[in-house]
Amino acid sequence: MKIAAFLLVLALAAVWVWLPGLRPGWQKSGADLLQAAAERARKVWLEAGFYLPLPAYWRLEWPAAPQLGLPGVSRSGLGWGKIRLRLELEARPHRRGEHTLPPARLFVGDVFGLRWRELPLAGETPKLTVYPRIWQQLPPDLALTLLAEGPESNRLGLEDASRYRGVRPYQPGDPLRRLHWKATAHLGRPMVREFSWVRATGVWIFVDTQGSDVYVDHMAELAASLAAHLERQGLAVGLTHPTGELPPARGLAAMQRLMAELARLRPSQTTSSPPPLPPAGVNLLVLTEKAPLEVIEGALAARARASRVYILAFPEGFFLRPGESGRPVWGRTPGMLRLLERRRLLESAGVHVHVFRGNQHVVFPRGQR
Repeated sequence: MKIAAFLLVLALAAVWVWLPGLRPGWQKSGADLLQAAAERARKVWLEAGFYLPLPAYWRLEWPAAPQLGLPGVSRSGLGWGKIRLRLELEARPHRRGEHTLPPARLFVGDVFGLRWRELPLAGETPKLTVYPRIWQQLPPDLALTLLAEGPESNRLGLEDASRYRGVRPYQPGDPLRRLHWKATAHLGRPMVREFSWVRATGVWIFVDTQGSDVYVDHMAELAASLAAHLERQGLAVGLTHPTGELPPARGLAAMQRLMAELARLRPSQTTSSPPPLPPAGVNLLVLTEKAPLEVIEGALAARARASRVYILAFPEGFFLRPGESGRPVWGRTPGMLRLLERRRLLESAGVHVHVFRGNQHVVFPRGQR
């Protein structure tokens, strides 16, 4: 009788995990920062709980998520009754976007470790919004975006050659053509002419999303870097693209909305849409790869309301990020030829055109218009 009872207990311990009626477990995950820039480390955590009516082996697996820079991890043990776990890891997302934390999986096995089954874990996993990378090595004078037709500023924005302020001592880096010879001869030291600096009150960035994933990633990073730089200068910054629009605004909340919109930016498979008419008086910045007719004509139409309109074209769909080096690029793409053919017409109408090849950095010379 004792032997039979002992064998019955062994058999029950071996097969009970396969009997129906096991209660599902639960899981909950989160992060200390649900919204943050790419490459920024953030702590993520997972809590899970389940109930084992009899002794059994268990194994909790939290899969890796390469897009979040999250390594996989697992925990295992022998338990009985209520079991609750908490795992903490560090994630370092590599790419912008909205990424869902991976759900955990729970496996339960008999005490002999012969058979395993998966036990469901109820619960939703949150999404992490990864902002585009923001470059801190931007040129000190973003002449294309801190534009003229605005109030005078204390050495911020764009020098207006029509507003002469006077002379000042020469500083390293000043162009020699600025030398004021009479003042230099009179004072006995190099003196240069100085002009007023002016800036606009707002900038609207339009991103033409017709292109590859690489192109859209580059444009999102460029738009994010420009927006962050302009916001620090006190300018209102807005964003528009074929499927969304954020009017120019200031403040932290507005910047977070703009960065989240850029995180969700995706390539468009349809024909390009023209940039919408901007609010009166702001400056419109158009980012495009293929420079389709719709975008060119939309930029011309926007000039009627915008203080200035600039088209920044990237024929190869990418450019050199800060710190990168490239190889020579030969030939011209159809979009580049289309834009260059109309360049004189565009600039005569007040639409300025700048073409950046795949082996160039986005650098705007001081005082460039």
